[in-house]
Amino acid sequence: MRLHIVRHGQTDWNALRRIQGQLDSQLDDTGKQQASDRGADFIDMDITAVYSSSSLRTRETTALVLGTRTDTVTFRDDLREVALGVWQGQYWADIEQQYPELVELHAKGSPLFEVEGAEKSSEVQERGIAAIESIIEAYANASEDDNILIVSHGAIMKTILAYYLNVPLSDLHSISPLPNCAHCIIEVQDDKRTVTTIAGNPVANTDWAAALS
Repeated sequence: MRLHIVRHGQTDWNALRRIQGQLDSQLDDTGKQQASDRGADFIDMDITAVYSSSSLRTRETTALVLGTRTDTVTFRDDLREVALGVWQGQYWADIEQQYPELVELHAKGSPLFEVEGAEKSSEVQERGIAAIESIIEAYANASEDDNILIVSHGAIMKTILAYYLNVPLSDLHSISPLPNCAHCIIEVQDDKRTVTTIAGNPVANTDWAAALS
């Protein structure tokens, strides 16, 4: 079985570097085009199931990726982006200026990161992995040819990839953010999970490779 995990398209808040977290924002024209273009990856693919974060931007992305397909979509709160509490709705430029130490702790996945209402990176990863594993369990009898589409968010996706690649959360700050509509693939065979593709590229051709060496 293959898990196709796709990040949402660009939003108006992405373009402004405004902190979304679990607040809702909409795809802008660029994001809508990205999502529509990503649909080409799946147009001729038999999809066993479709899951999406319940956030507006992922719901919009999922609809555009599917296009005229009629696959049933299951929306899940546990696939939503990292909660950033009182930082949500503010601009990264302002937060970086006011709280540089906290921003660094957040970037490095430090357990010392503390912001009112925010999740630590370890909590986001635990939530994300639990979601992915529950989806895998639901299709325990799937064949190697089965494909499951999952639409989620950049930060939680990075923690999920890190878990299956055995990359420490503290190393994620040195790895490029996943671009909007990045398409990542995890192959599942029995108890084995293998990340084969990150943002459309073999893992060995990405900057994740350095963290694996």
